[in-house]
Amino acid sequence: MKDQITLKTKSKEFKTTISIGYDLLKNPLFLQLCQEQHSPFAIVTDDHVGKLYGQSLVDFLTAAGLDVTLHTFKAGEQSKSRSVKEHLEDELFHAGHGRGSTLIALGGGVTTDLVGYIAATFCRGVPYISIPTSLLGMVDASIGGKTGINVSFGKNLIGATYHPLAIFMDLSFLTTLSDDGIREGTAEILKHGLIEHSYLFEMLDEDLEKWTERDMPFFKKLVYESCQVKRKVVEADPYEKGMRRMLNFGHTIGHAIEVLEEYKMPHGEAVALGMVVESMISFKLGKISESEFDEIYNLIKVMGYRLSISEKVTERQMLHMMRFDKKAKKRTPRFVILDGIGKVESFKDTYCTVIDEDLLDETLGWMVAEFYKGDA
Repeated sequence: MKDQITLKTKSKEFKTTISIGYDLLKNPLFLQLCQEQHSPFAIVTDDHVGKLYGQSLVDFLTAAGLDVTLHTFKAGEQSKSRSVKEHLEDELFHAGHGRGSTLIALGGGVTTDLVGYIAATFCRGVPYISIPTSLLGMVDASIGGKTGINVSFGKNLIGATYHPLAIFMDLSFLTTLSDDGIREGTAEILKHGLIEHSYLFEMLDEDLEKWTERDMPFFKKLVYESCQVKRKVVEADPYEKGMRRMLNFGHTIGHAIEVLEEYKMPHGEAVALGMVVESMISFKLGKISESEFDEIYNLIKVMGYRLSISEKVTERQMLHMMRFDKKAKKRTPRFVILDGIGKVESFKDTYCTVIDEDLLDETLGWMVAEFYKGDA
């Protein structure tokens, strides 16, 4: 596989270049794109990533003759909020930025979601470039144009569909991630394997040692294949009218858990647990076999996901939170259902369905019994 892989996502609505490789600052495509903008730049990042990479990126662009400012916010899911968005927008205005500026989102999924939403609304829309530094940001958050913030009613309920000019994935960033950070991003890779590309599931299932050892050629293949899945789905359904809903597998349950746990559970952990529960629903509906369910559950356990919930996550509270899920219809939650490993049920191109109330109650009861560990 080449050192630099370039994918192009395009439809009538958008065109985005995705570059996957190593050493961003030596990637000629990056500097060329920045110079072609003929604009001042605002790099926006969290305070953790900013300390690691922010100043070096500022220095690189400044040395190339570009006008650059750096803006940081507190790291963490809690920063995906109205107040942080407003604070950053005010900072941009104070720094002299306006309609002619270009934003650079440098960071993980929280950063790409937040900065993308700022770009969509700042001066009624300015271009932005995404540089995801986490595995989650690379394979999920940065691709597809979904941007947004969280509110008390749920996750990502305020936002916009707004695509970056380009996404530059520097795999060198993965060497600084914690094991938890690797697991968080791998949950989305695993999801892509379950809904569309069984090869990804098989790679993780059969070569788990390479994943554990952070074999970089292995991760490059994982990232590339995962991006191909997301690109294919987003091109076919940019505004989530049907097929794109399959990308929400594990997220109806997962997002509700995240909110109930007050975002103290990482997104990838919540999605991993959500995929187990939604695989159980698929099994109870007769869409996957018991052996397929066991294969999914066992791999997720072996990969080290914690798979535990607190007393805040009750059946009643789950039902309440899922009423606000974006796939819900008339406040009734709908679920993406597997039809085997690597395939989902299309449900006449809606790609999600309402679940029988008794079956849902039964499954949520199983979830609480299986994953609530008490004070242990």
